[in-house]
Amino acid sequence: MPNWCSSRLTVTNSTPKLEEFLKEHGLSFEAIVKPDRPEVDEDGFETVTAQTNAWGTKWDLNENEAKESATSLLENGSCDFNTAWSPPSEAIRTLSELTGASFLLAYYELGCWFWGVEDISEGFISPELDGDKTKEQLKEFLMEHFGYDEDDADETVGIDEDEDEETEEVERLKDEKNGLYLGVQDIAN
Repeated sequence: MPNWCSSRLTVTNSTPKLEEFLKEHGLSFEAIVKPDRPEVDEDGFETVTAQTNAWGTKWDLNENEAKESATSLLENGSCDFNTAWSPPSEAIRTLSELTGASFLLAYYELGCWFWGVEDISEGFISPELDGDKTKEQLKEFLMEHFGYDEDDADETVGIDEDEDEETEEVERLKDEKNGLYLGVQDIAN
């Protein structure tokens, strides 16, 4: 079972070629670029490697997800989907190259704790943000790029107000204990 990488793909510059492609194929990575799969692959490892090299992720969207994502891109200019382990950066880069369209790909994967934003245009990927730091930074990222409200971002990231209060209380007690310890040292000297 993979860790799921959540992605939000936004079209920043559409083209007639992109619209035509999406109407005909949906957001199918296989339709964008066919991986160089081996003829024989008993354990499937080489197939997964070929797909990951071609798409940036292990598996394609299923047919319904590909259609729904394409419809959302055509109607709203953005779509959300999940992929296995990593974002489909290479597939979107190739789609940009084929159609002349430009995209912004925001993604996060909490199991391996990474997130980022890529500007994909003219077949090139330009990372705008590559994050892997604090829960607070991820919370801000989710609110900015995925439209989460503060409570939903806290829940997704695992920020708990009670946990923060407990941490503050522990720190206060440590400081108090250290102060008493220093006071005892002063008396002893």
